[in-house]
Amino acid sequence: MKKRKDGRYAKKISLPDGTQKFVYGKSIAEVNQKERCMLKEFEQGIKLGDNTTVGEWAQEWFKVYKSSLRAKTKLNYMNAYNNHIFPYLSSMPLKAVRPIDIQKVMGEIADKSEDLQRKVLNTMGQIFKTAKVNGLIGSNPTEGIKITPHATDERIKALTIEQQDILMKSVTEPRARVFCALCLYAGLRKSEALGLVWSDIKGSELSVRRSITFVKNQPDENHELKSKSAYRTIPIVDKLKEVLDSAPKTNFSIITNTTGGQITLTSFRRMWKYVSDAVPFHVHPHMLRHTYATNLYHAGVDLKTAQHLLGHSDIKMTANIYTHVNKGTVKAASLKLNDFLSGSQNGSQNKKKA
Repeated sequence: MKKRKDGRYAKKISLPDGTQKFVYGKSIAEVNQKERCMLKEFEQGIKLGDNTTVGEWAQEWFKVYKSSLRAKTKLNYMNAYNNHIFPYLSSMPLKAVRPIDIQKVMGEIADKSEDLQRKVLNTMGQIFKTAKVNGLIGSNPTEGIKITPHATDERIKALTIEQQDILMKSVTEPRARVFCALCLYAGLRKSEALGLVWSDIKGSELSVRRSITFVKNQPDENHELKSKSAYRTIPIVDKLKEVLDSAPKTNFSIITNTTGGQITLTSFRRMWKYVSDAVPFHVHPHMLRHTYATNLYHAGVDLKTAQHLLGHSDIKMTANIYTHVNKGTVKAASLKLNDFLSGSQNGSQNKKKA
């Protein structure tokens, strides 16, 4: 180890593969620390001396790992990175990023929706995971980082049986009626209902094979479903069969625009505005799918079967819905018990007066 004219210490290190590197520091302790880090990085297979920045790797990651995704999915990744990650991490070397830096990014969006937080954290997680796999870093700084949960949304997430009846009686426009029925009685996602074609219906079953999402106003050319589990066959219940049998079959697709052509985002929004204006309560497309899941629970359908019918890749997603429904059932039971006890007390008092 030598002390340079500029006051720093320098030390030549011989790596196990025979190559030699120099490390520098303001003190002997700093030099020794850098030597230990360099040897550790060598053992982990990390490219020594690599100063690739987060921004540089993010571009490479997106090009190599995400180029084949559908346009909307790619746009989600781009928005998460450009709007929430780039301002804080892009110029930092990958090796320099620590968990506290990731936490700072998450802190900036802690007041945003949980969905947005998950997208940002997932994007960072994938960027650093692939950097680690490629030998650019030794550890993933996003591990152990969590989103900031918000208070439970108390808005209604599922329709009651009465509201379901009101919805299907009030929505008479053929396209809107079929769309609502597919989501409410088969649990289809919005994109899956829009992607359904008449040939997917055979006998008493329908097969989910494609989806339609939108890039700006036009349908994305990529019609793949979001996961392998989303490809599924669902039995057609009587109420759905009634709606499908009465629906006009003027096109290859079941849900079309007003003239019978391919649906656009604008035409869908107009159709849904008709639905929301037709009923005296708040409703959105995903609420119908959630209602289907709730109906499965009340019908006594087991968790594994419900997972298949809903097309969930992770049974935890199904369990979360069932747990939510169960909590609602317990709360309803408590109210019924309270009413019963109150009624019993009134009845006892009336008997005493008599």
